[in-house]
Amino acid sequence: MENQYFRTFVGLPVKVGEGVLEARQELMATLSDERISWVIPERYHITLRFIGDTRVKDIPGIGHSLMEQVNVPRKTTISLSTAESFGPRKKPRVIWVGFEQNTLFESLRENVDRGLEVVGIPREGKSFRAHLTLGRIRGLKDLASYYDVMDRMRDRFREQVVFERLVFYRSELGSGGPVYTPLYQLDFAD
Repeated sequence: MENQYFRTFVGLPVKVGEGVLEARQELMATLSDERISWVIPERYHITLRFIGDTRVKDIPGIGHSLMEQVNVPRKTTISLSTAESFGPRKKPRVIWVGFEQNTLFESLRENVDRGLEVVGIPREGKSFRAHLTLGRIRGLKDLASYYDVMDRMRDRFREQVVFERLVFYRSELGSGGPVYTPLYQLDFAD
């Protein structure tokens, strides 16, 4: 157990409604000739902090620190905004949807960073932008058509989603996509 590691991250599970699921299906059908790995809705989440390889023996300490350092917010409804891409214009890598407001995410990210610092995991130097990943682009045959589709679908994902908990996850990579197992969970107040 001393040298056993789990790949871990801290995130917020996201359950979307029918409008987003319909828009997702249309986007997938329209881009079916492109090499895109689509995230299945049951795995939707906002990553607040990717930790990576974590010693199994350190997991209880991390979980307890997170539970102590995170100020428990109320269950919150936040509107999704537009669908966009991460990556260079000529080689986009990720299709994602943003949020109308980011106050909750920024506050929770700060709490999570503080909890991780307590157990010796330093803050990341990179900026944070809360987003819901829809798919990872492996390759595009027709870049112009891709952007036409994205422009047309841009506002189709606008919908409210509820955030009810923060989860410290184990992530196991596999051929069928990652499997996320909750290690610790903090439920938000009613």
